[in-house]
Amino acid sequence: MQLPDHFAFSQHNLQDYVDCPRRFYLRYLLRQDWPAVESQPIQEQERLIELGQRFHLLVQQYFAGLPLSALEATIDEPELLTWWQAFLALGLQNLPGIKKSEIQYAIPFAGSRLLAKYDLIVANPAEKSYTIYDWKTSQHPPQEKWLTGRLQTRVYPFVLSTLQATQPGFTPEQIKMIYWYPAAPDQLVEFAYSQQKFAADEHSLAQLIHEIRALDESGFSLTEDERKCKFCRYRSLCNRGTLAGNLLDQSVSAEDLDAAFEIDFDQLDIGQE
Repeated sequence: MQLPDHFAFSQHNLQDYVDCPRRFYLRYLLRQDWPAVESQPIQEQERLIELGQRFHLLVQQYFAGLPLSALEATIDEPELLTWWQAFLALGLQNLPGIKKSEIQYAIPFAGSRLLAKYDLIVANPAEKSYTIYDWKTSQHPPQEKWLTGRLQTRVYPFVLSTLQATQPGFTPEQIKMIYWYPAAPDQLVEFAYSQQKFAADEHSLAQLIHEIRALDESGFSLTEDERKCKFCRYRSLCNRGTLAGNLLDQSVSAEDLDAAFEIDFDQLDIGQE
């Protein structure tokens, strides 16, 4: 299957492929309009997406140097204010080093481009360390096991490590990634990187990209895990139901909800360079 000339792989589209090859095909190759809502109640879904967007923008403007008073004057939602106050309590502005917020990097990889858009990178030359921060505006406490399996946990440090590989004395061990949930501000989830992980990621990510590029239309099969269809807007096209999953359904796991409502900030204009 011929990918568009400008197509770049990212943690989001690779995750879509791993979750459901058919979803990848419909979204990125056919560019199919999404015919159904993701969840009910739809107003709550839209509210959570908007809150996540606003939080990311606030943080980006904060590190760009906008006055704190001006930023806080735009906060008119109690939940967003709670998130913001929890973020300020982290004290990230006081960390030594160079801080880059909402920055996107791309590398040539496996005959394509692999990109990553970072919420925040703190580079500390004195300690020769790089810390990747990612904000997860989910309503649920962090699930370390779930995060371990996400493509983002592999793609982000791999891209940064590849970019830094030309620096004298650099090793992947200098990189770590931290997920932070405003809804659970005291439960940071940290992943250390290593040369072993870099080598494994280089192999597995290249294999995944080559696999996608080699498929024809019939190869983009439906997922066998129909739980992933509950919050997919393509479910009616795939005869996997017409009713949206319910945000308030107690039988739905936190992991499924997090995966369903992970916002693709790669597609937004926040902090684009």
